[in-house]
Amino acid sequence: FFFGMAKRSWSTWAFFLCLWLSINADERVTICKNPDTNPQTITIASLDLPAYFEQGAYLGRCPSEDADSPDVEVPNICSQMSLPVCQCPATYNWLDGEQLCGTHCMAVGEGICYLGHETYGQPSTARCGKWECDFGHVRCRRPDFEPVRAPDCNNQNEDGEDVTVVFSKKGRVRSLHRHLLEVFCFSSTGTPVRCSPPPAESPSASPSESPSASPSESPSPSELSSPSPAECPYLCEDLPVCQCPEDYDYTSFGEVCDTHCMEQDEYYCHPGKGNSFLPCSRLECGPGQIRCRRPVVDPTAPPPRNPRTFFLARGGESCDDACGAVGTVCDHDLVQEAALSPAHCQDILEHLGKTTHLGGLYEDDSTGCTYHPRAPGWYELFKKDGQSTCSARTEDLDRLRVCACQNLREERHFDDLSELGDQNFCLDASDTVATVQGRVSLGTGAGNGGAFTCNCVELCELHSLTESTVSLTNYENRGATNDFRGTILQITVNFLNTIAGAVFNFDASSALEIHSGGVASFTAAATFAGSGVFRAREGSTVSFSSASTFQIATEVSGQFLVESEQVSFEEVVTLTGSNALMDVRSGSRIVASRTVTVSSSSEIRGTSGTMQFDGGLSMASSSVMNLTSTTVSVSTWSMSSSTVTIGTGTAMSVSGGAQLDASTMTLSSSTSTFTSVQASTLTNGGTIQGRGGCNMQFTGGLQTTSSTMDLQQSTVGCGHLQMSSSTLSASSSTTVTASQVTFSQTTVQMTSASFTSSGTMSDDGGSLTFTTSTIVVTSTFTSTSSSYSLTGSSMTVTQHTITSTTITLTDVSSQFLLDGSGAGGGSLVGSLASGAVFSGLGFFRHRTGLLRLLAGSTIGCGLQLSPNAQILRRTRALQQTDLTTTNPAATACGNSIGSTTVASGASLSIDTSCSFGTESWDVAGTTSTYTTSVAATGAVDVQSGGLLVLNTVSTSTNPFSITGTFTLSGSIEVLVTDSSTTAIVILMKWDDTSCTDITSSVTVYGCTSCTTSVVASSTATSCYLRLSIGMTSSDSNDAWWGLLALLALIPCAAGLAWYCCRIRTQDPEEISYDEVEVADGGYEGYE
Repeated sequence: FFFGMAKRSWSTWAFFLCLWLSINADERVTICKNPDTNPQTITIASLDLPAYFEQGAYLGRCPSEDADSPDVEVPNICSQMSLPVCQCPATYNWLDGEQLCGTHCMAVGEGICYLGHETYGQPSTARCGKWECDFGHVRCRRPDFEPVRAPDCNNQNEDGEDVTVVFSKKGRVRSLHRHLLEVFCFSSTGTPVRCSPPPAESPSASPSESPSASPSESPSPSELSSPSPAECPYLCEDLPVCQCPEDYDYTSFGEVCDTHCMEQDEYYCHPGKGNSFLPCSRLECGPGQIRCRRPVVDPTAPPPRNPRTFFLARGGESCDDACGAVGTVCDHDLVQEAALSPAHCQDILEHLGKTTHLGGLYEDDSTGCTYHPRAPGWYELFKKDGQSTCSARTEDLDRLRVCACQNLREERHFDDLSELGDQNFCLDASDTVATVQGRVSLGTGAGNGGAFTCNCVELCELHSLTESTVSLTNYENRGATNDFRGTILQITVNFLNTIAGAVFNFDASSALEIHSGGVASFTAAATFAGSGVFRAREGSTVSFSSASTFQIATEVSGQFLVESEQVSFEEVVTLTGSNALMDVRSGSRIVASRTVTVSSSSEIRGTSGTMQFDGGLSMASSSVMNLTSTTVSVSTWSMSSSTVTIGTGTAMSVSGGAQLDASTMTLSSSTSTFTSVQASTLTNGGTIQGRGGCNMQFTGGLQTTSSTMDLQQSTVGCGHLQMSSSTLSASSSTTVTASQVTFSQTTVQMTSASFTSSGTMSDDGGSLTFTTSTIVVTSTFTSTSSSYSLTGSSMTVTQHTITSTTITLTDVSSQFLLDGSGAGGGSLVGSLASGAVFSGLGFFRHRTGLLRLLAGSTIGCGLQLSPNAQILRRTRALQQTDLTTTNPAATACGNSIGSTTVASGASLSIDTSCSFGTESWDVAGTTSTYTTSVAATGAVDVQSGGLLVLNTVSTSTNPFSITGTFTLSGSIEVLVTDSSTTAIVILMKWDDTSCTDITSSVTVYGCTSCTTSVVASSTATSCYLRLSIGMTSSDSNDAWWGLLALLALIPCAAGLAWYCCRIRTQDPEEISYDEVEVADGGYEGYE
């Protein structure tokens, strides 16, 4: 404005000066007379200003004649030590041109410093003379600046009292109607008094002058605060109001002080630093701190008006327009209140969240307090003819009016909570027009009331400065937001929300409690926000028929019914007590992102609904969950002595693992998926029961300890199934599938079930019983110190290692199949170690690979060595058979086997160096005791193409004993390892009444002088295969017959050499091999 005025003519300046003088005709002002020749500070009437201006005078006091005096900067402040220390940015420039200035202007709390503004009429060339600060800003001194006190600062008034001259800047500077500095004094008691007149000189031929302000111009005591002289060497109202914690007591040595030190950014205050022990005498503040004044609290004054009473209308809109848009009318009194002063206008704008730095009073229109967003932010008070009206509109669309509407808020105060009664809030006298906002302020303590109805369209508040407990019979919400501060609201009859999107906001000391017999109904969507608690007490009922969200903790001891839509919990949920029930009904849904805890004897019930426990579900002792046709997903699930019933049509998904501690889970015709990185667990007596077509999938595994799985007509799939000291019971077409199985001290009972491990299976010390069931282990089966019983069942393994385990195949339809997965005859696929026993009427069937029967093992059932039906091509190119060319191949050493069948292409190797037991035999009339290497307790059948190998034969050979018949359609190979000593040894024994000579099918290797023969017992009940090592003395012609045989071999050797030579030159394709067709089984259970 003034920059624009500078371009106008002198006549324009004169017009505005006259206008200003006419308005301030009775005002006294201070000027500097004769500034260039003989500077004098005098006080004159404002009407005389033009005459003095023509003589070169300007407003304000004259600078000191001593140019080096620090007071030349701020001629209007006697004691610059009274100024607070500047808190300026580190990069702030303390210079005015080339001159270092001692005092500056500071915006408290904003980190802004500047030199100041030139006083109207003062020469612009003055250095460090720009001492005017914006309204709300304070003059401060440079941190290292120590000014001297002016000699005229200590004076006496007319009564002879010592006074200190101080100055207070009143109102705005640089506005059209600006107020100048006035001189005030304090007596030693702190009372404002009129100062003694300073010496002044009246110029000749000048308007009337007055050396000082008249008494009537001094402010009344009511205009000033009354700080102690020690605290306020300058007026306290120049200081910013202290922003201290609520519990700060504003005392020093037991007395309340008017000024304190304030940390600008840390919300911290203290009385001050120093060595004085007098109350309120330590005035020094630390680095980064400023002096501030204590807020004045008038206990009789009404509470301050809530800044939300005011609002900013849109550009070009009047307050009548803005209030009419919400169905109310403009509140003229409040609009006038906002226009009381520029300072009041700026304060309201700051409460409305607007940052302002510049502004003033203008008369262009009557829009009152306005905000303009142009930099750096302007507060502009427009009062044409001194008025601010509701109907005025801003012509500049960027300038926004501050407005207020009638009935925007209703406030009620109850210090005595026993007087609450019935409250129908935010209605006018006719109970027809709802107001926008309302607040009920509550006193301390507890009280009872009747029915409370919130009709406030926007906001209904129940606030208490301290925690209050209010018990109401009824609470009905008809507004958008309910705000509770320091209030515990207890409902004994009914709580009703009918407003969609309603928000109930609670601070940390607030709660909503539905008490016994109380009912809370949410027929419209609601949100519970803040940091308080929602409690449904025992005996209460809370029902939701619209989507709602709990952003606060929820405690349920009564009934919590979700009847439709979705209820979301973003904080923890706790069910407590035997009557606590969370019931999710048909078509409804709950989503809990934090942990839901079901305490002792509490229940979660679901019927055709959806439950989503993303934060986990924890069920304590005796807690219950009953689900029917419900979809449930849980991140992590822990149960302790709980009961879970998952009924028909229920789908259960657990993504992070489940732990059942002494709990029971029953599933019927439902689907459950437990997905986790780590195994789900059942511990300490936990039970899972599957009934009637349920489907459970533990994709991350299932681990049980001292627990039970009871499955009927169920399907169970899991990753790693680990059961320790547990029981697995499966029946009625149940299917159990696992990627890996580990049993330890576990009892398994399966009837008409299927059990499959796609990986390894191991058990230790368990008891497993299978009836009309199928067991498949597609990898290695390891069993130690366990007991198996198969009745009408089949167990198939790819590989196995069995130690100290008994497997009983109770009937002929049961079998244990070592599949070998196509392994070669030299690849070890099975091992029966000491203590491994197969018994019963069933069969141990071995298909491919090498089976090793170690000492101490027993196959007391049928043993069938039979490959898969196929055509094998093999050749006897070696001197003795390479057992790797037979498949399957079994080796026996020091053990017992049952009835055995060696099919075509298979081989059974007996290590005759091993020891199994002793038997007494009658060999050709001579009875002796023999140590056996392997004992077969049933018939042995070596089929065509099959091979029986008696290896490691020497003079100390232990024979192979067969307690049963021996059928040889294949061949026998005898491998002699030591023929250095002449002897006759028994190779094997079998039971038969007619001992057929089988020596034509016996081939001996490693001994050229050995012969075989078959002899019988004296009673013709047993047969023996005998080997003679070396020459015998019973036939003297044997030597001659041997010589003749050697002579006969000469032409044979020549013929053989010729034949071999011919073969070497023949095409390999023309060589033919014997083809042996392996029997394709013919055994029950084989194809």
